[in-house]
Amino acid sequence: MRGGILALLLVIPLLSGLAAAHEPDTFTVIVREDTHDPMGVNLVINDTVQYYNADSRENITHNIGLDLNGDGDFDDDGEFSSGVLNNECDWDNDSDCRVAWIFVINDTALVGNYILSDLHSDGNEIEVRLNISADDHTGPAPVIGECLGDCEDEEVEPELKRSSQTDFQKGLMLAGMMMFGGASALFVATLMQKA
Repeated sequence: MRGGILALLLVIPLLSGLAAAHEPDTFTVIVREDTHDPMGVNLVINDTVQYYNADSRENITHNIGLDLNGDGDFDDDGEFSSGVLNNECDWDNDSDCRVAWIFVINDTALVGNYILSDLHSDGNEIEVRLNISADDHTGPAPVIGECLGDCEDEEVEPELKRSSQTDFQKGLMLAGMMMFGGASALFVATLMQKA
């Protein structure tokens, strides 16, 4: 029993490093009179995009969506939209009024590249790009020791040179140098006594 628990505790950390998940992000698109900022958004499944109406023209609303058949509405099968987006709302008198559309991309069927239409209440239209990709982590894992990131600045360690002498040989050399030093000191002392 203990061996099984120990094996499980050793295997779990190894398995946890095999997959990396995409952290969901939220992107905001500012809807203006004649443009969107940005004009296109690249998302991954589980991301969110928010279209916020900042067009301050009086009595002008926006309706952003996918019009697959070009009939001027977003009511057909496979189509979607923000509904009417106002610049400002009096929520005390109109609780259904909206200034933003929060579109959560949580369906893999939405993967693709779209050209959305922003239909203005004055009859103008702006094309907006929305690119949705799958959250794909099927690529091969890096090899242990493989360089990740900026590998050009990798420092090369100088190769250390090793002595071919054994410890015994090194000891004999040290003893010989000590004897030579002692003999030199004795020789100098003898010369100084004679002088």
